[in-house]
Amino acid sequence: MKNILVPFEYIETMPHILDCALTIASKFSSRIQGVALQQRIDTFIAQEGSIIFDAHHDDSHKTKAQEFGLKFEEHINLAKTENNSLVGIDCRWLSQELKNQKYLGDISRVFDLVVVSRPYQEMQSASLSSIQTILFDGGRPVLLIPTNKEVTIGINVLISWNCTTESSRAVFASLPILKKAKKVTILTVEKVVTEGPSAEDVAELLLTHNIKANTVMLSREDNKIGPAIIEYGRSIDADLIIKGAYTQSRLREIIFGGATRYLLLNSEIPIFLVN
Repeated sequence: MKNILVPFEYIETMPHILDCALTIASKFSSRIQGVALQQRIDTFIAQEGSIIFDAHHDDSHKTKAQEFGLKFEEHINLAKTENNSLVGIDCRWLSQELKNQKYLGDISRVFDLVVVSRPYQEMQSASLSSIQTILFDGGRPVLLIPTNKEVTIGINVLISWNCTTESSRAVFASLPILKKAKKVTILTVEKVVTEGPSAEDVAELLLTHNIKANTVMLSREDNKIGPAIIEYGRSIDADLIIKGAYTQSRLREIIFGGATRYLLLNSEIPIFLVN
């Protein structure tokens, strides 16, 4: 977890997300790099048979990126002033202009972790798009932070296990976090797992990494996995959920819903997602 990317779409969420990123960085002596994202597709103007950028729109993107950059530096400096343990953390601002989704997918490939805000209210569509870009185009883990409450991260960890490849990737990608956790619980929900290694197999694996984990099997008649994960997480005061993302197809989850989408839109517990 040495290199952390923090993309921002909305300046209102920046202080809280940066505080969470700094918390992670302080645990792993990480470097934080920030970038500002476009909130919508660039407008284009057709002129004499060609397509060009609107120059005024381009200037406004640069101005907005500068605003994000100043806010980034201001909050980092304030945090370091208030907490001496953060002074040595290397924090850098990457963008002189707002970046698009393709850039986000490309640049995230060279980071250990991407920290983002959980989608909420009117910001859902844009934020969901960014999260999916990181997971599918970047192929990197995403740490999803709720914006409505102060959080601790990685002390009491809940692993959502359903025997899938995505769940396995999430467990292995989160090993640095699991090694520092004080409590780890592996949760499976009866009748909604695929064929494959059991929660007990995962616990045995983790033990070889000197990580002790408890296993829990829940019975859920309505097969609503997302609510089951959140409810159980709350019941044990979990401060992080580890989950494989979109273990159904992404299209199916968009149309019919699924555990990943439910957690994205509803969890007040931070979530570590890997596809």
